[in-house]
Amino acid sequence: MNVIIAYLDSMFSAYPQTPRLLEAKAELQGMMEDAYTSFIAEGHSENEAVGRVIRDFGNLEEVAPVLGITTDLTPDTSPASPRQAPAAAAPQHPPVTLDEARSYADAQERVRFRVAGAIALFVLAPAAVVSLPVAARNGLLPITDEAGVFIGILFLLVLAAVGVMLLISTSRETAPFTYLTESRFSPNPVVTSWAESLAEQHDRARIRALQIAIALWILAPLPLIAFALLLADSPLGDFWVIIGVVLVLALVATGLAVLLPQTWAQTVAENLGRGTGRRGSVDDAIEDDRSIVSVIAAFYWPLLTAIFLAWSFIGNAWGSSWIIWPVGAVLFGAIAAGGSAVESYRRARQHPLS
Repeated sequence: MNVIIAYLDSMFSAYPQTPRLLEAKAELQGMMEDAYTSFIAEGHSENEAVGRVIRDFGNLEEVAPVLGITTDLTPDTSPASPRQAPAAAAPQHPPVTLDEARSYADAQERVRFRVAGAIALFVLAPAAVVSLPVAARNGLLPITDEAGVFIGILFLLVLAAVGVMLLISTSRETAPFTYLTESRFSPNPVVTSWAESLAEQHDRARIRALQIAIALWILAPLPLIAFALLLADSPLGDFWVIIGVVLVLALVATGLAVLLPQTWAQTVAENLGRGTGRRGSVDDAIEDDRSIVSVIAAFYWPLLTAIFLAWSFIGNAWGSSWIIWPVGAVLFGAIAAGGSAVESYRRARQHPLS
């Protein structure tokens, strides 16, 4: 309902607040609220009801005859008119419409699982090339070390190729909305209110997914630490350490697969709320409000895994390289806390009165 009221305010903002127009505004608000209630009673969701109301009543010139305010909307071109205001400079980019915003949100919702799946596959891709040679060396597979390396590399390339294909199919659907992700549009208060409402509706699921993902990322080193400490002296000690590495990759990928599909509505709200109407303005960089913590998490754990594997393989340091994981977990907690603080400070500087 707040979106409808914001849209109504935007409809009348270009006209003087005369008693007749204020009366018509109140009358139109009642009509829109009745239509909204009717759509909700028919079983439509809140977003669907809002969209239908705005579609049916969204053109003030069309409903003006019904409200009897056609003459009140005719601009007074008299030079002596006190109402006439100087024309504002036209923006370089047109304002985003509600239909465009809804189409963009639908596209983001459709591709969210493909994006998450692709990133999870990229994280899991090294699992076979790490584990198969060690399994073959310990007689757990009837293949040679070289065959294990070859199969592992083949597995890595296949997963990477599948991930790339998923991202290509995603980009094909989101390409028409590049101007929104690059902020090449003028902000629309109605669209911004609608996008914020959409994000609020899905915020609980996003927060829950973030909690689960962070828990998985923090717990990810535990299997590796347990195998390294408890099974290091067993005949298959090195194999169990590698299994611990694979489990780390699996937990990191699972956390990403849980979190990323639930961030689409927040991404839509952030992108639709930062339009500037001017290409290349400084505000574009300031308003690039992607979550710092999410960006860090997307590459931090895969990078830490690469460091661990390089140290272990090159230096044959399986007995001591496991220390990377507890240190990395503590460091990630500190980085995440610092990133959240920076993000909160930046938002407070941008919106000091909010």
